[in-house]
Formats: sequence, C-alpha cells, structure tokens
Amino acid sequence: MPSIGFLSKYSEPKPHENIRIDTGVQEGSEISMYYDPMISKLVTWGKDRNEALDLLDNAFDEYVVQGVAHNIGFGKSIVANQSFRDGDYSTAFIPDFYPEGYNGDDLTSKDKQVLALAAHQLKNEHSTYYTFGDAQRSTDIQDHTLFVTIVGKGEEADHDWKVVMHPGTNDFTITDLDNGESTTLDLTNFNFSRNTLVEMETNKGADNDIIQLMGSENDLKFNFYYQGGKVETYVYNENQFKYKQHMAPPTKIDFSKSILSPMPGAIVSVSVEVGQTVADG
Repeated sequence: MPSIGFLSKYSEPKPHENIRIDTGVQEGSEISMYYDPMISKLVTWGKDRNEALDLLDNAFDEYVVQGVAHNIGFGKSIVANQSFRDGDYSTAFIPDFYPEGYNGDDLTSKDKQVLALAAHQLKNEHSTYYTFGDAQRSTDIQDHTLFVTIVGKGEEADHDWKVVMHPGTNDFTITDLDNGESTTLDLTNFNFSRNTLVEMETNKGADNDIIQLMGSENDLKFNFYYQGGKVETYVYNENQFKYKQHMAPPTKIDFSKSILSPMPGAIVSVSVEVGQTVADG
C-alpha cells in the first residue's frame, strides 16, 4: 500500500533510448496524504514483449526509492510471471496469482549466494580494509574469510554462508553452511555508487546483478533491497561467528495487539467507548 513521508533517497534508472520516465519529484520531496502518492511512471519498449519486459525488470532494479513504501518489488514479481510475459491474463490477474496479497518473493539459493558475496565486499569496503580493484588491493589487511547470515522472513530460519576470497585472483568460494555445498564465483566487476547501488558482474560478465544497500549498523548489520524485497544480513569475521552461536536470538516485536492502518488518513469519529467489545464484522 502507498505510504506518506519524504524521499530520503531517490534516483532513477540510467538514461536509455528505450526507457521513458515521467515524474514530478526529486530527492527530498514529500509524498503527501492529500494527493495521489505517485512517485514515477516507467515505460519501456523493445522489438518484442520479452525485450521490453527485460528492460523494465532491469530498470526496476536501478530505481532507488527510500523513505516511503513503494511497489517496485510487486512490479518485478509481475514481470517475472510467465502468464504475464505470455500475455495470457485477465483483470482477475491479482486475485488469481496473489490471493493472499503480495508479501515478497522467496530468494533462491543463487540469490543468496549473490547477497552473501555483496555483503562480504561491502563489509570490507565499510571497514576500509580495501577498495576493490587490483591497483588498490592490499592482501595484508583484508578479511579473506567472512560469514554472512541472511535473516529469514517470518517463520523462515536464518541462513548462514561462508565466503572466502582467494588472494591474487577475483575468485570467491561461497559455501552454504546448511548443506556444505560450495560454489566458486569469478567477480569480474564490482561497483558501489552513491553509497547505495551495488552493481556486480560475475563469471566474466555472464551474470549481472544490481543490489541496493538500504543502510548498515555497527559495521555488522547490512540491510539490502534485492529481487523486489528487503533483506537483512549480518556479516561476521571468524571469531564473531564462533561466538554468535552462543548469543540469544533478537527479540521479535509482537504487533498482534496493535491496530495498524494500511494507509494514512484522518480519524474523523470514534464510535466506541472504553470497555466495549469489538467483534468481527
């Protein structure tokens, strides 16, 4: 649902001859409750439907919208839907494919590998251990091995990964600590712009990923926006990860007794009194 607030960060996809963007806001603008909460209109086109949709999907990744809720993740989910890609859908598309609403798509194992690699790099960048690039790489001060915990959503369990950088190369070994399976990725390019967008090329440019850093805390917690959803990660060195096993899990806030409005508005009347029971219906 739309929300109100200020655009603490806002930037649009890179200019492209097949992309049109209509907007009336800029970074710092207020999204008010008194008007349509429109941020931007994005149009793409190509030689066929799939090319236009691929460009749309990539443009969604390049948007930076922070400070208010937005529907970029929902847009990416629709673009990835095969029925939508095939043009085989109706006005019942949302109830057919999202009967419980949209709560974010699940991350694949490959998605988590990419996140773990990005978190490893940003931890080192954030700690000023090194700047990516052969000219500035210093093997005596970087953390070659880091452990990344990807926090599960809702009832989903957290997922631990071990990321090892091989000095003198662009190779990283990423191990899933749940099953012990390892994958080697060749990080051919890593670009971190405006303290927000991470653009990575792996396996000599065969795979390209755009990840948005939402913020970091205490040089330990890194919050991302990736594949249309928010993801929390914690990045530990070997000692921190060893002792993490003995730490109590963080307390989750229970909102079950709270009444949360799905959209902003004004209370114009209250039709109950203290002590009355409010029943369903």
